[in-house]
Amino acid sequence: MKLEDRIAKHRRMAESYRDKYVLQKVQDGDRYDEWEFADGAVYTSPYFAVGEELVLAEVATSFDVAATVEAKAYSVVFPDWKPVEYKLWAADNGFVMRYRWEGTSVIDGVTRGFYSISFVETNDDGQITHWSTYVNDEEYGPFLQAAIDARGPFTGDEYMEALKRHFEKHNLTI
Repeated sequence: MKLEDRIAKHRRMAESYRDKYVLQKVQDGDRYDEWEFADGAVYTSPYFAVGEELVLAEVATSFDVAATVEAKAYSVVFPDWKPVEYKLWAADNGFVMRYRWEGTSVIDGVTRGFYSISFVETNDDGQITHWSTYVNDEEYGPFLQAAIDARGPFTGDEYMEALKRHFEKHNLTI
């Protein structure tokens, strides 16, 4: 793939992620366009996978199902939760996304939000090899506590287990 084609693909990948959340399509099961993972692709996060490097092919829940579960869980308390500000930087080896997420609580009417930053690296074919996500617990922790009654940082399956409990509590299904 030519350099300009890879950069254009990375921009489309980042914009697809943005658009699916802005339009609130993720909770309906929509996938991010053109996101393809290389064999052995890993996910890291000091908040969602403390000290771990998750091999995506070995994770019990696929990334798109996990995103749908997360978005659907958050929308119980924050039905308008979505990005309100975003910046995308596409490069030859991947892209960076910075988002300001916000939603207004149906419980207390308070708007809560947080920033997230993701770094996505790809191989020569534009397949994702490494994806990492960073959030600030000072903002994300209270948001998450209000949204699903849990707070990280998480290790192992703790985050998905918290989402599962929230689904059970609210009789949610995928």
